[in-house]
Amino acid sequence: MKVILHRTRRGLSLVEVMLAAAFLVVALGTLLRVFVACGLLNESNYNLVIATNDAQRVLEQVRGLTALQVDAYVPPVFNNLTNENITVTRTTVGSNLKEVTVNVSWTERRNKQISIYTRIAL
Repeated sequence: MKVILHRTRRGLSLVEVMLAAAFLVVALGTLLRVFVACGLLNESNYNLVIATNDAQRVLEQVRGLTALQVDAYVPPVFNNLTNENITVTRTTVGSNLKEVTVNVSWTERRNKQISIYTRIAL
């Protein structure tokens, strides 16, 4: 006696296809969120580097000045960042030492600021 096995070709049901599509949508949505977050972080770091370079440029200019010129120094205007503002604060530390602080503020998605300083012997 010969047994013939009847093989049925069975495809995917609608429920299985919809579940697979739902998993795919969740996975792609997560990847898209990560991609956007990385892009925003990259932009923020880029702006931080620009602000740091601008502050260092101002400090280099201040280091080349005499003690009297430091008090009258006005920082240049930079337009490298959105709403970039540079302020220089001078503080006397002791009888022959002056601390110069450069603050750079700018706007990204919110207001940001970086400060660097140096001390100059008078």
